[in-house]
Amino acid sequence: MEFEVLLESGGLYLCEMNETAARDIAEWRYPEEYSMYDFSGYEEEEEQLFNGLHFPVYEKENSEFFPVGFVSVGPAAQVVGRSSRKIYEDENSTDIGLGLRPELCGQGKGLGLRLVELAVAFVKSEFPDDNVRLTVAAQNKRAVKVYERAGFVKAEDFRKMMPGVNGKKRPCRFVVMILK
Repeated sequence: MEFEVLLESGGLYLCEMNETAARDIAEWRYPEEYSMYDFSGYEEEEEQLFNGLHFPVYEKENSEFFPVGFVSVGPAAQVVGRSSRKIYEDENSTDIGLGLRPELCGQGKGLGLRLVELAVAFVKSEFPDDNVRLTVAAQNKRAVKVYERAGFVKAEDFRKMMPGVNGKKRPCRFVVMILK
């Protein structure tokens, strides 16, 4: 195996970031309504994946490991803007962000829930006394539903201008959720 496993849970393996995983993740492209989650292809974005706050997640099948998602923690998981800055001042919470490989989204096989559970287990192993918080685009109803099934509840919301189609910015509402 060319990567270091940090945590295994529910058949998923959270690992240290490596170049292969970073290149793969940076190339993921989501359908238009979820395209705000795409990396834009800039080298700086791929380099950000090596900031120590991003972790690829693999699933093992027949002794082969397949990249299925990633987890980000702390500031890398925050959607910072003027209206959200105060939300993230709470140092009793550790933020998580999650990305599921585009072609695996919405299949109803429970992979998203397993990814959330893995991320929570990782944060709790590193910061046992912290609350776990995440931020999600309100329009991403599939993700909100998965987070609610994992025990998250809506705490706050805010708006931020985000890149849209053809580079035009558009307002987007985000929901901040806390693990109960």
